[in-house]
Amino acid sequence: MDERSAHGVPVGGRLEKVQRAIAVRRRRRTMAGAAAMVATLAVVGASTVALSGKPAQFAPGSATLPAGEPTVSPSAGEPTVSPSATAKPVAGRKIGPFAEYSRSYRVVAVGTAPVSARKVTLTWAVNSTDVRFLSYCPGLPSKHLSLDAEIAINGEPAAISMNCLSELHQDPTGSESGVGVSVGDTVTVTYTVTGAQDMKGAGRRLPTIPTQGTVHFAVAEKVPFTQYPLPARPARLEPPKPDGMAGEPGTRVVHSDRADPNKAVSITMPWHRGYDFTVVPQTPGIYGVSVNGVAVLTGEVYDYSGNGPNASCQVKRNDQGFCVPELQSVRDGDEVTVTVTAQHATGPWLAELRSQWQD
Repeated sequence: MDERSAHGVPVGGRLEKVQRAIAVRRRRRTMAGAAAMVATLAVVGASTVALSGKPAQFAPGSATLPAGEPTVSPSAGEPTVSPSATAKPVAGRKIGPFAEYSRSYRVVAVGTAPVSARKVTLTWAVNSTDVRFLSYCPGLPSKHLSLDAEIAINGEPAAISMNCLSELHQDPTGSESGVGVSVGDTVTVTYTVTGAQDMKGAGRRLPTIPTQGTVHFAVAEKVPFTQYPLPARPARLEPPKPDGMAGEPGTRVVHSDRADPNKAVSITMPWHRGYDFTVVPQTPGIYGVSVNGVAVLTGEVYDYSGNGPNASCQVKRNDQGFCVPELQSVRDGDEVTVTVTAQHATGPWLAELRSQWQD
C-alpha cells in the first residue's frame, strides 16, 4: 500500500478536528510509543498481550533443554540448543527477560553478554522468515543512555540497526529487509554494540561506549494465530463502544452479526479516495477491512482489551496519488462496498468506517 499524506498545517476548527482524530488514533494504536527500541522484519497489527510468570530455568552450561524450548545462550562460549517446531504454547512464560509470546511472535533464541563485551552471538534454527529482533540493556549508567547496535547473519551485515535501553519493550516497528535466510537454515546471529548516545534533551553521541550493564538479545518468529496462547477469557465481556471517531462527519459504525461474529458485514458508502478505518474488537481474532474486495487493513488481536487494528490514508482532493493502486479506477464520489471480516472471533466487534480526502 502506497500511502499518501497531505502537506500543510490545518487552521481554525479543522485543527481541533485533526487534534481530536490524532488523540483517537493514539488510543487505538497500541503498537506505538517505545517501538523504536525493536527492529522487525515483518509486522501485522495486534493488540497488547499481558504476559507474566516465572522465567524458564536452565542448568548452567547445560546443552539439553526440554523439547520445543528456544535456543538459550546465557553468555559467550556456552552451548546452544535448536528449538523444536512443535513446541507447546505456554501463556505467560518468559525466556530470559523476554516474554516468550508477544504480539503474534514467539522468542526462539536468546543470548546474553556484558556490555563490556560489546557483542552477543546466538544460534538460530530458522522455522519462519517473518521475525523480529529484540534487545534489552539493564544496568546502564543512566536511564537516558542508548546503545547503538548492528546485526550480522553468519558474519554478513544484515543492514539492520537497533537501539538498546534499560527498559524492556517487545513492540513491533516498521519492517526491515536483507536478512537472507531460509526455513531450515541454522544460522549464527551477531549483535554488535557500535556506539552510545545520551538521549536526554537534544541528545548527543558519546565519545566512548560504557562498560556497565548487560545486553540481552533475542530472535522472535511469527507464529500462526491458532498456535498462539491466549490469555484467560474474562468472566464478562462489555459490548464494544465507539470512540471519538464515531462523532466525525461521514463516519459509519457497523456491528458484527449477533449470531455469528465471524460473518462478514458489508456496507456501501461514497468514495473520497482517502479512508479512516478502525476495528474495535472485544475478543482475540483476525480482523480485516476491504474496499470493493481490495484488502486495505488486516490485524491480529490477542487479548480482550478492545484495542484493534486501524488504517488511515489521506490525500489532497486534487492530488494524483491514490491510497491503494488497485482502487485508482474508482472515481471520486462513486459508491464503494466496504466489508469487515473476522476470523476466530468469539465475541462482538464494531468498526468505524469513513472515506475522506484531506482538504
